Amino acid sequence: MFRTLNSRLLLSYVAIIVVCLTLVGLGLLLFVRTSPLWTGAAYLRLEAAARATLPRVGPPDALPPERFQTLLAEAAEEQEIRILLLDETGMVRFDTDGAWEGKRLEEVTRTRALREGIRGTFVGPTGGRWAFVGRVIPAPDSAPSPAGGGGRQILLFVSPESRLLMLAWFAENLLPPLVEAGLVALVLSVLLAWLVARSVSRPLERVATAAGAIAQGDLTRRAPVSGPKEVQDLARAFNRMAARVAATQQAQRDLVANVSHELKTPLTSVQGFSQAILDGTAADPAAVERAARVIHDEAERMRRMVDGLLSLARFDAGQVQMAQEPVDLGLLLARCLERLGPQAEAAGDELSLSAPEGLVVTGDHDWLTQVFVNLLDNGIRHTQNGRVEVAARRVGDTIEVTVTDTGEGIPAEDLSRIFERFYQADRSRRRKGGVGLGLSIAREVVQLHGGEITAASVVGLGSRFTVRLPVREGGRERTQVRRRGR
Repeated sequence: MFRTLNSRLLLSYVAIIVVCLTLVGLGLLLFVRTSPLWTGAAYLRLEAAARATLPRVGPPDALPPERFQTLLAEAAEEQEIRILLLDETGMVRFDTDGAWEGKRLEEVTRTRALREGIRGTFVGPTGGRWAFVGRVIPAPDSAPSPAGGGGRQILLFVSPESRLLMLAWFAENLLPPLVEAGLVALVLSVLLAWLVARSVSRPLERVATAAGAIAQGDLTRRAPVSGPKEVQDLARAFNRMAARVAATQQAQRDLVANVSHELKTPLTSVQGFSQAILDGTAADPAAVERAARVIHDEAERMRRMVDGLLSLARFDAGQVQMAQEPVDLGLLLARCLERLGPQAEAAGDELSLSAPEGLVVTGDHDWLTQVFVNLLDNGIRHTQNGRVEVAARRVGDTIEVTVTDTGEGIPAEDLSRIFERFYQADRSRRRKGGVGLGLSIAREVVQLHGGEITAASVVGLGSRFTVRLPVREGGRERTQVRRRGR
C-alpha cells in the first residue's frame, strides 16, 4: 500500500502532523496544570455551586442545625463538591464528608479579612491542595461563640486540585475545541502534504518514465527539469547521462561503419590480387610480385588499423599507464626527424627543427614519440616539395611544440573534427596510407600527459598542429637541425 514515494511522503507528513497535534495537546495540559487557568475554572464552578446552594438552605438561624446540615450534605452531593462550615477562627464545625470536623483551617482566615465573599486555596488537614469559595453568614443563636469571636460563620465550597478532576475539566472544556481545531488543521495539512508530496514525486515519475523510454531504445527522450532543486539537479544529471549514452551509441555505430568502410577497400584488394595469383591471371613473375606487394601493403594497413583500435580501446578502458620519467623533448624531436628523413626525402620535403636545450617534461618517451611521429608523418604525406617545420619553446609553465607544413591544408568545416576516429576531411579521395586513428590516439596521449593538442589550417597554405605539455625545467638554445630532401 505504501510502496510509492508519494504515499510514503504523505504517510510521513500525516504522522508528523498527528505527533505535533498530540504534543500541542500535552503541552496545553501541562500549561493548564501549572497555570492559574484551572484554578480560575474551579472558582467559577464553586461560585455556581454557591449561588445554587445558598437560596436553597437559607440562613442557618431559620432552620434547626440538623436540618441545615442535611441540606448542605444534599447540595454537596448534587454539586459533586465538598461543603464546610467554619467559625471565625477557622475551626471546622461541620464537614459534609465528616472527616475534618474539629480541624482548623487557618489559611482561610490568616491572610484574608472576612467579608461577604472570599476565595483562594489551602492545604487540607489530610494533605492535598484545595480551591475554595466562601460566604460569610450569620451564626445561629444556639451556636457557641468562641472567645473573642463574633456571631459570624464561614460557609466554604471546596474542590480538590486532583489530576483526575483536572483531566476531567480539560476533557470537558478544552479538549472538544482542540479536537475540532486539530481535525480542521489535519485536513488542511494533509491536503498541503499531498501537494508537496506530488511536487516531489511527479518529477521523479517523469525521470523514471524517461529512463524506461531510454531502456526501450528511445535515446531522444529527456526528463523535464521541474520540481524542487534536488529533483531538478537529478533531471539535469539524467539528461546529461542520456546525452552521453546516445553519443556513445552513435560513436559505436560510427565506429562499426567506419571500420567496415576502412576494411572494405584493403580486403577487396587482397581478395582480388590473391584471386589473380590463384587463377593464374598474374602469370609472369612481375605480376605476381606486384600482386604480392599490394597484398602486403593492404595487410600492413589493416594491421595498423587493428593496432590503433586496440590502443583506443585501452585508452577508453583506462588501461594505458603512462611512464613518469624525464623526457628531453629536443632530443626526442631530433630522433623523430631522423626517423622520417627518408620519407621526407622521397616526397621532396624539407624537415627542420628549432628547439632549446633542456626542454624536459615528465612523461612516457615511447608514447610521446608516437605522437610527434604521427604529426610529422601527416605533414609529410600531405606536403609535396614543401617544408615541414618543428619548433619547440617554453611558454610560461608549458612547453609548446608546433609542427607546421606547407601542404594542402584542411577545410575550415572539417578542422574541428579531425581528432575524431576515422574522420576524413575529404572522403572522395583515398587516404594517403593512413587509417584515420593517429590524431585520435595523439590527443589521448597528450591529454594523459596533462596537456592539449590543437590544430589550425588554411586551405592551400598548410596546417599547424600545436602540442602543449607541462614544463619540467628550462635550458639553453639547441642547435638547429635541418634535413633537405633531394
